[in-house]
Amino acid sequence: MYLRLLTAFILTICSQIVYSQVRLSGKVTDNQTGLPIAGASVTLSGEQKGVVTDVDGGFYIPVNKNAKYSITVSSVGYQAKEVTDIEVTDKEVPTVNVTLEKANQQLQEVVVKSSAKRESVASLYNTQKLSASISDGISADVIKKSPDRNTGDVLKRVSGASIQDDKFVIIRGLNERYNTALLNNSILPSTEPDKRAFAFNIIPAAVIDNVVIFKSATPDLPGDFAGGAIKITTKQYPTTRLSELSLSIGYNSITTFKGFKTSEPNGKYDFLGFFDDSRDLPRSYYNYRSNFTSLPADYKTAVTKLLPNNYGYSNGSNALPNLNLNYIGGNSKLITGDKKFGYIYSIGYGISQQYKPSMLTEYDNSKNELYNYNTDAYIQKYNLNAILNLNYSYNSNNTISWKTLFNNDLSKTTGIRDGKNISNGNDVLYYKSILNEARQDGLFNSVFDGKHKIGAGALDWNASYSYTYRNEPDQRILNFQSTDNQNYFRTINNEYSPVIQDAGRIWSKTNENIIGANLNYQYPFDWLSFEQKLKIGYSGYYRLKNVDVNALGYASLNAGGAVLSAAQGENMFAVFSQENIDRYGLVIANIGNNSTNYQGKGFLNGGYIMLNNRFTNKLKFDWGVRVENYNQRLIPVSGSLKVQRQNLDFLPSGNLTYELTPKTNLRLAASQSVNRPEFREIASYSLYDYNTDFIYKGDPDLIRSKNINTDLRYEFFPAAGEIISATVFYKNFKNPIEQINAGNNILSYQNAIKSEVYGGELEIRKKLDFLSSDFFNNLTFYTNLSYIHGSIQLQNSNSNSGLMQGLSPYIINGGLTYDNRDFAVNVLFNRIGPRLAFRGQNDQAQDIYEKPRSVLDAQVSKKLIKNKLEVKLTVGDILAQPFKMYYRFDKTLKSPEYDASSDKITRQYKMGSTGILSLKYNF
Repeated sequence: MYLRLLTAFILTICSQIVYSQVRLSGKVTDNQTGLPIAGASVTLSGEQKGVVTDVDGGFYIPVNKNAKYSITVSSVGYQAKEVTDIEVTDKEVPTVNVTLEKANQQLQEVVVKSSAKRESVASLYNTQKLSASISDGISADVIKKSPDRNTGDVLKRVSGASIQDDKFVIIRGLNERYNTALLNNSILPSTEPDKRAFAFNIIPAAVIDNVVIFKSATPDLPGDFAGGAIKITTKQYPTTRLSELSLSIGYNSITTFKGFKTSEPNGKYDFLGFFDDSRDLPRSYYNYRSNFTSLPADYKTAVTKLLPNNYGYSNGSNALPNLNLNYIGGNSKLITGDKKFGYIYSIGYGISQQYKPSMLTEYDNSKNELYNYNTDAYIQKYNLNAILNLNYSYNSNNTISWKTLFNNDLSKTTGIRDGKNISNGNDVLYYKSILNEARQDGLFNSVFDGKHKIGAGALDWNASYSYTYRNEPDQRILNFQSTDNQNYFRTINNEYSPVIQDAGRIWSKTNENIIGANLNYQYPFDWLSFEQKLKIGYSGYYRLKNVDVNALGYASLNAGGAVLSAAQGENMFAVFSQENIDRYGLVIANIGNNSTNYQGKGFLNGGYIMLNNRFTNKLKFDWGVRVENYNQRLIPVSGSLKVQRQNLDFLPSGNLTYELTPKTNLRLAASQSVNRPEFREIASYSLYDYNTDFIYKGDPDLIRSKNINTDLRYEFFPAAGEIISATVFYKNFKNPIEQINAGNNILSYQNAIKSEVYGGELEIRKKLDFLSSDFFNNLTFYTNLSYIHGSIQLQNSNSNSGLMQGLSPYIINGGLTYDNRDFAVNVLFNRIGPRLAFRGQNDQAQDIYEKPRSVLDAQVSKKLIKNKLEVKLTVGDILAQPFKMYYRFDKTLKSPEYDASSDKITRQYKMGSTGILSLKYNF
């Protein structure tokens, strides 16, 4: 039925788009400021057909295929320009971006002439050169040539950025907590229940128009970042009618066509990424959870029997290839005069399977092995995503738009672990355990915005709503032990001391709402014979986070507990039958330290004033101050105020740019910013992570950190799309927030006293056409290298020592791209240096580092059938090196690089290589 509905939907779309209209499009900007020129006249030479540009400087003119055109662009106060040699073919409709120069009295009647190719090159070069801040980015044109499937993959291509855990962004080697994320100019909340971080893998790469990482602050950016402000913009309305259907089939070297394990339950809506009620916590427990222990034994036993006896696993079918299906449609319509309407939408669905083998080994300070566990994780994933963007220009001075994105992921994990523990001298204990977990993660983001030209000034605004959620119903953990590796048992404590690692069930729900608004006004004025710009604005948001965690453990009504024998037969974990509940007096009991129910509220009001001053033809200064007042509250469900923080911060910043030559800039930037604790970090409840065997706990005494950031950068733009830059930077942190080891495998957070980070970046993006051959004319080389050094002074320490947690000493990105219009090859390389993953408890304990790994990706694409069909073959993580963490025992070693003679691998896992065949057809 679903296939028939999908087929009918596609055929309906196709029937409406057979006769596509071609539109010549582009953007007109000021060559000195880079600002769009609204109301400029754009006419086809020799014809009466013409339009005026909108508030973004954009224009669209209907044209015929297989013809050459010239356009004339003019605006009051600017020299007119004629752009020639614009060739429109069946295969390509070029985008013509035009820059205009201010006119003087002698040149007002002169029409400057330029070719389309030369003008587009000049426009792109001008945009790069006139950037007000130190930033790096990547556009949709580059993204579509890469093997990247989500925004996390995209971001690791940006200079100075790397990805941790396949989803968190590390910028300039700093922990993910020091970044802030914006989607369509709206602040995004944290997606993680146990840290301040946004999981960028939930935003598909196919819907991205561009990604920019701002590394130096400006007053119009949020004040809460020290690593980078990551600004993601989704695609807007297309220049021509758009209708693309994409299908990709993926193969994983260690998963596909191999045996796969599954576990119950299988909900009716799992395949769509949503839960039914089969995993719900019984209301008969939830309604009495605060005093459940004091209820009659018969009632507690009856409630316990309501929980299904579904620990364990079964052998499923061999893993099938991963499958993704996506449709993108859109169009733009010129109405009357200078009115136009555009829209773009997409819907995508994906299903995948992943086998993830891992190893966990613990050592004492003498390098003696304490335990060794091997885990086989089988992960089934379902993804559903959609986007809808609407844009309307009702005259050349006013544009409004509505942009909405939705993404929902559901993953089901069956983890099977076995191993041995020899921590008690010569007594060896053998372990077998199971993890059954289902998790739903989602993001909904909607932004309504407008841009308006008011006299000489310009006003833009937006109102946004973001919603993130994570729902983990009935996560189950059961651990058996044995002295002879044959007869396994589980000691069950009484109901006052259940243990979540031994026999636990956890229901958790986390969601966060952010309602935000931004208002910016900029006004140009003349001073010192140059155009200056004043910009003022307001930004604010209200955050509401709800967290409800019910951690239960199996316990015995007997004061001395009970010893539960493992089941016989294939599934040893199916032990919580109604017979065993009666036989051993088993009941469920709340684990207080791991349960919580609270609201987090955050109120931000911020304003700024900013000046863009140009003193000479070569010297400009962008500077100002941002003021932010933030009120943060953590309120338990009882309603009494538990934690409250309020800070008023004045955050100045300045970016000085000197044009050494027409193709080179020298930039100096300085700013102050803050880093605020996340709600989870000030909540004192504990969260057990089965994969790492750590317990995470918050600290209510955390305060926000203040940071000073400075950058010095040299930029050389040899040609459009090319850059050679070198940057040095320094950061000073007061009261930085660090994750610490509180002992007994408990990780918490603490304000360190201070920290310093400094380093350098080198970026090169260069076409190899100087080698003068047809092959090298289409070849582009790209690399960025980062070196970072840092130190931190922790509490109760008299000196700076060690690295900040998550800091990488180096990052290497590189690639080669061959693009010959309908045929392209892309090879990409990434490597990050060893970084401190988990800090030891004290000076005697060993730190845990993440070992570097080299990642090599490649993609070949070919366009067929008059460019309507695109075929891509992508091979990701060709080297398939395992992820490894290691103990650093020899503290005299200055380099954190892995030393096989003294370091010990403590955690590792592997994911295999992935091959993807993608087909995209443009109807």
